[in-house]
Amino acid sequence: MELQPPGIFDRCGKVMSMRLTNFMCHSNLAIDFGPNINFLVGNNGSGKSAVITALALGLTSSARATSRASSLQKLIKNGEVHASISITLCNWGLQPYKPDVFGPQITVVRHLRQSSSTYELHDARGRTVSKKVTEIQRMLLFMGINVENPAFVLNQEAAREFLKDLEPSSNYRLLMKATQLDRCANSLTQCHEQRRLLSLSLGQLDRNTKVLAEKLKADEDKLTTVRGKELVQEKLEQAQTKLAWLSVTHYQKELQKTDDSIGLIKAKKDKLEQSTQKNARAQLTQQLTDFRSSRQALLDSYKAQEARLKEAKKAHQEIYFQASTVKAQIGNAEKRLREEEHTFKECDQYIKSYHADFSRVQEQRDENSAKLGTLKTQLDDGEARVVRLRDELKQIKRSTASVQEALESAIHGKNQLHKKRDQVKWEIDAINRNKSNKLSVYGEQSIQLVHALRTLFSGGNQHRMPRGPVGQYISTPNSKFRDLVENQLMSCLRSYIVNSDADRQSFRGLLKKKFAGMSPTIITTKFTDRVYDVSRHKVRPTTPNTTVLMDEISCEDPVVMNYLIDTFRIETVLVTESKEIAEFLTSDTENVPPNLTRVLVPNLRLEYIPSPHYAVYSMRIQPSRFIQVNVEDRIQQLQVELSGFQEEEAALEANYRHNKKLMENTNIELTKRSALIGQQQEKNEIAMKLKMELENFEYPVIPEYDRLKTALSDSSDKMDKCRVEIQELKEKLGEINETESSMKTDEAKERKTLDEIQGKLSAIDNESSKIDSQLRSLELNFEENARKLKKVVDLERTTLNHKKSMETELEKARAAAEEMGEFVDTTETEEDLQELISRYKSKIRQVEQLNYNCDELEQQVEALREEVDQKTKEVKLFNSVMNNLRMAYHHRAQLYQRSRLHYFTMVQFQFEHALSMRQFNVSFETNDKDKTWKINVLPPSGNKTSNTRSLSGGERSFTTVSLLKGLWTTSDHPFYFLDEYDVFTDEVNRRFITEILVREGTECRTRQYCFLTPQDTEVKASNLIKVHR
Repeated sequence: MELQPPGIFDRCGKVMSMRLTNFMCHSNLAIDFGPNINFLVGNNGSGKSAVITALALGLTSSARATSRASSLQKLIKNGEVHASISITLCNWGLQPYKPDVFGPQITVVRHLRQSSSTYELHDARGRTVSKKVTEIQRMLLFMGINVENPAFVLNQEAAREFLKDLEPSSNYRLLMKATQLDRCANSLTQCHEQRRLLSLSLGQLDRNTKVLAEKLKADEDKLTTVRGKELVQEKLEQAQTKLAWLSVTHYQKELQKTDDSIGLIKAKKDKLEQSTQKNARAQLTQQLTDFRSSRQALLDSYKAQEARLKEAKKAHQEIYFQASTVKAQIGNAEKRLREEEHTFKECDQYIKSYHADFSRVQEQRDENSAKLGTLKTQLDDGEARVVRLRDELKQIKRSTASVQEALESAIHGKNQLHKKRDQVKWEIDAINRNKSNKLSVYGEQSIQLVHALRTLFSGGNQHRMPRGPVGQYISTPNSKFRDLVENQLMSCLRSYIVNSDADRQSFRGLLKKKFAGMSPTIITTKFTDRVYDVSRHKVRPTTPNTTVLMDEISCEDPVVMNYLIDTFRIETVLVTESKEIAEFLTSDTENVPPNLTRVLVPNLRLEYIPSPHYAVYSMRIQPSRFIQVNVEDRIQQLQVELSGFQEEEAALEANYRHNKKLMENTNIELTKRSALIGQQQEKNEIAMKLKMELENFEYPVIPEYDRLKTALSDSSDKMDKCRVEIQELKEKLGEINETESSMKTDEAKERKTLDEIQGKLSAIDNESSKIDSQLRSLELNFEENARKLKKVVDLERTTLNHKKSMETELEKARAAAEEMGEFVDTTETEEDLQELISRYKSKIRQVEQLNYNCDELEQQVEALREEVDQKTKEVKLFNSVMNNLRMAYHHRAQLYQRSRLHYFTMVQFQFEHALSMRQFNVSFETNDKDKTWKINVLPPSGNKTSNTRSLSGGERSFTTVSLLKGLWTTSDHPFYFLDEYDVFTDEVNRRFITEILVREGTECRTRQYCFLTPQDTEVKASNLIKVHR
């Protein structure tokens, strides 16, 4: 069978219902929440805050996070060993969580025991799907639920401390957590740490890869050595052949050197033989004399030619300078001519169109000037009218708001009055019909229900009969405390107590038959035959005129009395009529009696909470309606109340008609002013656009006519002069160029002649130097040359003998080399070849000694090569991951900074906007580096402060709700639970804050709101609002 969607719940994550068993003060509490706005109303100590605590614990939070207990065991009800929390969430909407598995709703159950706790996750049919807390956390993350965020779930302790000191660092942490930016910051920190660890891993992997590569290279060398044994042998033979032919080459080079030496010796021998002859000196002297005569003649010719060349160069340089000067003059003249031609054309063009352009521009200037004057006057009048109309509109809107508020108040008052009147009439009729029955004050349905119960549980089953209404079992010995007791126990006086879940189900069916509308609350608790012994937990009065609330209540039924002890803890509440005694007992921790939870002062309508959570609340005490009420007195009381309704109704009707008329007139005026403003703004925009077009209009620039004629004549004269000057300079340049060409030819001829003379002189000087050297050598070294000649002859003989022995050795070396092999050319030296032969022989010996297995080496090298390739790929992959992680980190860090600025701005704007509804002002100082957010609140009283201790209770609560509204705009959540939002407020502020919260819930219908308050609220249930009392 297909499951149906959960009625009017339309969003995943909304809380549909909650059931608490033996949790804190509740034995068995079941709550069905509405999908939009819920109010949980109950006196202090009735267990309201236990609902928020159970919500947090049931959705995986810890006991310490709730600020209610340090361990789960302390949250189990006294005397019990087991507790359970059951929370049903909606799973119907846009994005349900595993809808095929869970269906339209999910139930989370947490069982608490003295030593542990367990979870269960049920589907819509109640079947257990999982018992893992990770599955629950995954579901909460998917639905966007975070019960530890104070902006979504604000418990009692957090509500009292909220905005207590406005400490900047605490404010910053609160804002980060409320906007969930702290999760983003933590994620960025984790990303940075992960990148650092990956960098270390990458470095280690890179080092391991290098070690493997070195090992692979060593093994490859071994394999190459084993495989290359024959190759090494072949290289050894080649090296030995090269060495043999290198020896042949060496002998050939030595023989060639010997032949060269013999040639030199023979040349020196011939020279020495010539120098030792007698007639050589006379010949050399005559040659030297002839060379000197020729050189002198050439020197005289060289000097004359050099003088002629200098004159030619000087004349050429002078004519070249004249040509450059004339060229520069021609360029300047041509430039002036172009400028004057351009000026002449512009002046001529301006003159041709001068008169028409000037008249057109002047007419346009006059026309635009007149239009501008008209438009400025029109704009000034229009702006003044818009300002006046806007002021009138603002005044009308302000009056409209007040009139609307008064009208709504009158309508609301009339509706409430009609409901009260109808209710009072119905109650009077019901009581008149059943005057003889004391249960008539509870209504006819209660009389019928009690009669049916007594019939069903007659005889031996009487002890199992449900108790109710609870109020009929309660009385007060002291009548002055009757109103106080009834108001403290108001939430349960019309309720019924059953013994078990089975009785609860059967009793619920009976209620549906007897009660057509809203039925009484059913309480499930174990029936006992005696009242609890609370002597150890009961508070002891330590001051005079003080009594325990339990002692002022008389109840003979132990079941009802035990329920009051469990639920209201009446044994821990003191009652006194002195404010001083109440303050003495609660303000100082040293004076607080053991087990004290509250002190009530009925005559002043005050309630005190003892230290360390010291607080003071106001109480509303209405006249008794149920406990020990006389039927006749109740009828008379209702009739008096009914007669007062007529006068009140007449006043409300007159007020309603007056405000309705004002509202209609105001709306008419508002529409008229808005239409006039729109029309005038359109006119102003058109006029402003025309004004800007006229002011930015560009007029053509027209010079004066006489100045143009003069400039035209001057330009013409200058152009003629420039043309004449250019022609003269060009003729002069032509003459200079002809002269320069002739001079350049003469200079070249003179330079050529001088170079020829210079060559002849150099040749004569060289020959003279040689002959002079030979002559001096003959004169100085004749005897020495004779001795040298003898030595040269001996050396020639010795060298010829050495040559013969060298030729013999060469033939032997060639024969040995030919035996080794054919000729091999090489560039190595003999030492290199000897070393290479030695290394080859050593390698061969090493391979023979190592005795490597070639196949094993090949397998080992292949395995290492694959491992190195794998490691190299891993390094590349790690580098790619690191680059992507770095870019993603920087990108998300920038997004985080922009998001933080955006969220902070939104919260501050919404916070400031909410405070402005009551003329509060606020300023902020944000420092992201120091992580501080300073708030300065300025109430209407004008006392600027950064500490809410100087604010009144109502101002503090209003500031708290305003900040929460700002935080709610930044993050979306399925539900918002707020405990004791009106903890410090008076009646006026409480009503104003409640209206703000109701308006917030009405505007955001996709969210679920639940507000807990110890004060009775005037909010009535509707299709959007559900009130739980």
